[in-house]
Amino acid sequence: MRISGRSALGPTFICICLLISGIVAAAVGTTPRAFGQTASSDQPTVPAPAQAGGVPSQKTSASVNTEAITRDLNQELGLDLNAKTADWRQHLDRLESDLRRPHLRYSELNAYREELQRVRAEIKELANRVPTRLDANKAQLNLLGPAPAAGQPPEPEQIAHNRAELNYRLGLLSAAEAAAKSTDLRIDHLFNTIEDIRRRNFASILLQPIPGVYAYETWSRLPDYIPTALERLRDLVDGWWEGVPDRQEIARIGLEASLLFLVLSFAGWRGVRSLRRWQGEGEPPFWRRASSAAGVVLLRASPVAVPVVFAYAMLATEQRLPDRLDWLFYLTAEMAVIIFTVAALVTTTLAPRARAWRLIPVSDAGAARLCGLIILLAFVYGLTTLLYAITRLVQAPFALTIAVALPSSLLVAGLVVAILRTPVRSENPAAPSMRLFRTVRTVVWTIVAAIVACALAGYLPLARFLAQQLVVTGSILALVYLLLLWVDGFAQSVTDDNAVAGGWLKQRAHLERSRREQLALPLSLLLKLAVLVLSVPFIMLQWGYTWPDIQDWYRQLFFGFHIGNTPVTFGALLASIIVFGLGYAAARLFQGWLDVQVLQPAGISGGVRHSIRTGVGYVGILIAALAAVSYAGFNLSSLAIVAGAFSIGIGFGLQNLVNNFVSGLILLAERPIRVGDLVVVGGEEGYVRKISVRSTEIETFDRAHVLIPNASFVSDKVKNWTLRNSVRRVAISIGTAYACNPRQVREVLLKVARSNPDVLHTPEPVVDLREFGASSLNFILYVFIDHISKTVRVRTDLSMAIFDAFAEAGIEIPFTQTDVNIRNIDRLHQLIADYAAQQQEESPQTSRRRFAKRPAVAD
Repeated sequence: MRISGRSALGPTFICICLLISGIVAAAVGTTPRAFGQTASSDQPTVPAPAQAGGVPSQKTSASVNTEAITRDLNQELGLDLNAKTADWRQHLDRLESDLRRPHLRYSELNAYREELQRVRAEIKELANRVPTRLDANKAQLNLLGPAPAAGQPPEPEQIAHNRAELNYRLGLLSAAEAAAKSTDLRIDHLFNTIEDIRRRNFASILLQPIPGVYAYETWSRLPDYIPTALERLRDLVDGWWEGVPDRQEIARIGLEASLLFLVLSFAGWRGVRSLRRWQGEGEPPFWRRASSAAGVVLLRASPVAVPVVFAYAMLATEQRLPDRLDWLFYLTAEMAVIIFTVAALVTTTLAPRARAWRLIPVSDAGAARLCGLIILLAFVYGLTTLLYAITRLVQAPFALTIAVALPSSLLVAGLVVAILRTPVRSENPAAPSMRLFRTVRTVVWTIVAAIVACALAGYLPLARFLAQQLVVTGSILALVYLLLLWVDGFAQSVTDDNAVAGGWLKQRAHLERSRREQLALPLSLLLKLAVLVLSVPFIMLQWGYTWPDIQDWYRQLFFGFHIGNTPVTFGALLASIIVFGLGYAAARLFQGWLDVQVLQPAGISGGVRHSIRTGVGYVGILIAALAAVSYAGFNLSSLAIVAGAFSIGIGFGLQNLVNNFVSGLILLAERPIRVGDLVVVGGEEGYVRKISVRSTEIETFDRAHVLIPNASFVSDKVKNWTLRNSVRRVAISIGTAYACNPRQVREVLLKVARSNPDVLHTPEPVVDLREFGASSLNFILYVFIDHISKTVRVRTDLSMAIFDAFAEAGIEIPFTQTDVNIRNIDRLHQLIADYAAQQQEESPQTSRRRFAKRPAVAD
């Protein structure tokens, strides 16, 4: 079995789960309900809320009008603290008593939760009003100063009276705040109690076997039950139809829905052809396939989904359908939306007839087989869900419900097995995605086996629940996976010049491909995080949670909860990160616009342009950081404490980093070096390529990139060849023989220098007779060139021209040589002659001795 490494979950798992939003809507409407359970009586003791209007703990002067203070405070808060806290306490006492009753139904638990939500909203409203008044009250007390200690002269009567009133008001506000916190904790406890009851009810229903699943009496009466159920259904529809006052209106709704179907079908046919058009070479890239897939799915699903939803909405609005008939029409419309939406999705994703537009790499036979099986699975799921609901609507006998639930669970399991056994291919079987794919296959096989075992063992609620979760939860995960694929395609389009996003960023924002690749990574991660966060509620709905539960958790997650006295707000932190990212991106876009539209047309040099760009970037980052910190809820005035702690850290371990940072700012402000300058610092010589926050990048003549700390350019000696201009002096040393005329040598050198087109005439070339050397007269030719980059070429050209000119003029260039002088040359001649005569005398005798020693040779 083979599958492409691009698919993170594997095509088979995607195809198993590919039942998108229609099925999600169906599952939301068919979330398992709890029917009864006894509440637990062992509840922890929660302290009762304090009396907001009670007498505070402070000692109150008899002259203080407590009733007037209480009345004024109630008017400011817009409620009666005593009455409101008493009402809260009564509500919570009643709810605690009700939750101890046995056999609580799902609707009752929802009603209790809504009541708790209402009380919590009132508590939150009061909690938002009290802190500001508490702070103002404390500030007024601070202005009065501390009360006189014992033994000191008493304070004036008016000040003492004001202090007593403020203390009493402070006590009221503190009591109200304590009451709100205590009541809120009590509500949390009641929420947990409701959730415990729900979970126990849910588990008891799922794990309860159905008696008589295989009994003869259950199945023998089915032929009688089916006509009865159909008769009740027909009576339900006929009763509504006979009572319709205006049947022409229903005909008009049907005609409008038919016209809408024809118009959307034609628009979808034209739109799909337009989106699937590719004029480039080869197959369309992945980003093109992913970006067009969303539009193709919408165009293919709309011709059926939109008219069906339109017809149902018009009937429900205009005809005022009875509750049971309204539920029947809703389920029918839902089934149609499910089937055609799934068909549009799988035919677009697998593209059995258009291999070039296939998002998941499977073979043509495998794509066709998977499309058929998945559409059949959607049809079976939608139809069985509708039939199961009809048995409830017409109050059919329980045997008929069993006759629907048992075969439907086994049929769903069989279709999933057929999908699992569909052969697919993979280009890299050892890829990490294949290991994940095998794990997913194992999980799916386990669920299928559990469905079959539970159905055959009589646990039909559990079998139906597992089948529903396999289809619905799997479809949500498949949709999430497809959205992640779309995000990957969008990220690729950002880096591609031929895509709309990439072309716009290149032309408008002037971002090169490398910058766009850097931008694509955080953008794709942010979009993937958003997809995952938004998909979690739909998965939670399938496991028994309700929208109020999910909303409350997300509200706590994104709008803050408390750990002790410390508020934690992940939403604000995430939003601040987004604000910083947007601010940083805006600063980079402004940098590009400023460079292209302002600095370059103004003729500003490259070094100055770079300094301005860098400075604007630092300012933009600072503004983005301050905006992010402020958006996160931090008080900017408290940054002084952070700055103090930061200064201590600088003193101990960050002084070098800060030194380099400040030095970088000095370099940008004073500009002793600029990008493109040729500098010598720290034993390194090269061109300045980049001045960053901490260091400066230098490219040497060997094409090596050296990072030098910015502090070295401020504290050490720096040679900058191009600080003021690019003119450079070139010195060429040359030696001539002593026999040469020095004036002739100077004329020849000046002639050679003046004949070179790269040598400047102002300043003029100069010849310097530097010294009388051991074996030569040493001259130095000084010339000036207009740009330092020509140094090597001009030095080489001048040296070769000097060599040719000296050869033509007969000027000798000496090389290093050593002369040896012998004082008694005649004595040396006599010794050589005596040695030669001695050798001639010894030659005949030596020859005879050598012949005598030669051995005889036998004949």
